[in-house]
Amino acid sequence: MDEDVLTTLKILIIGESGVGKSSLLLRFTDDTFDPELAATIGVDFKVKTISVDGNKAKLAIWDTA
Repeated sequence: MDEDVLTTLKILIIGESGVGKSSLLLRFTDDTFDPELAATIGVDFKVKTISVDGNKAKLAIWDTA
């Protein structure tokens, strides 16, 4: 485990089908956009480490169908 990571935050993205939850996750974590992104089946999961005021936090982001 990273000693310099202050905390791990778990984030769940929920909403109606087809509103762009997966696109939002992909843009935030990978800085990409796919206009032909297929619908999520089940759950998708990504991790991103961010720095806030010099402190690192790990975001565990879950994208639901």
